[in-house]
Amino acid sequence: MWRRRRRRSAAACVRPWMTDPAPQRPDLLFGAVSRDYAIHRPSYPDHFFEAFASRCPARERVWDCGCGSGQASIALAQHFDQVVATDASAAQLQQAQPHARVTYAEAAAQASGLEPKSVDGVLVAMAVHWFAGDAFNAEVRRVARAGAVMAWIGYRPFQLPLPALQTLIDHFYGSELAPWWPPQRRWVDQSYAGLPFPGEEWAFPDDLWIERQWTLNDLLGYLSTWSAVEQARRHGSDPLATLVEPLREAWPKRGEQRLLVRWPFMGRWGVISP
Repeated sequence: MWRRRRRRSAAACVRPWMTDPAPQRPDLLFGAVSRDYAIHRPSYPDHFFEAFASRCPARERVWDCGCGSGQASIALAQHFDQVVATDASAAQLQQAQPHARVTYAEAAAQASGLEPKSVDGVLVAMAVHWFAGDAFNAEVRRVARAGAVMAWIGYRPFQLPLPALQTLIDHFYGSELAPWWPPQRRWVDQSYAGLPFPGEEWAFPDDLWIERQWTLNDLLGYLSTWSAVEQARRHGSDPLATLVEPLREAWPKRGEQRLLVRWPFMGRWGVISP
């Protein structure tokens, strides 16, 4: 135990969610690439964390659920006195960056170990599609203080500045990897629309982007963290092997030049209902 503009819910508008589906073991998928995940996964817009904190009833304590290797945890620590960051993968947590205001712990999203009514906000970064459902929402309501804010954040597939490169990536994402994407991936493509949200929602910012200047090697490192790539490798094939050379031929200076990589930032947020 730990001692230490409004709109109608999108869940009412999109295909229904099956309550508490069988787990797909993201701890195993991402645990296997935990070091690459910590290095290559993009961070999130700083502006959003300030906006999130400003809407919470206080800035004493926040729960970063499904924290992975702590990309959002460190950002939250700039705005809250204490960040409790949990993940089901011990391997991911081992890669997390230490911070004086962040406490990392291995825990399932549905059983955080937090005390009742103990957090001012709950944030889930690029992970809620793995565990959304009644059990998680019940845990959120159990630990949330009155007026606490929930935010699910993430990013849709990235965009490259050259059409030839974008065509290769789109085919890789939508066709080559199609057999390997877990079913939960569709919720990311839908900006989490259709998942049951545990409260009253606000309009989510639609003008924020994540941007990086990357070489081809940077991009390949990121692609290696995709769950579909890891799943294919577990079954004896490496889908990246046939993609590298076409990308190198289409990339300026055969991959050495840095290019702008952009992800549309997306999510859902609102006040948690009792």
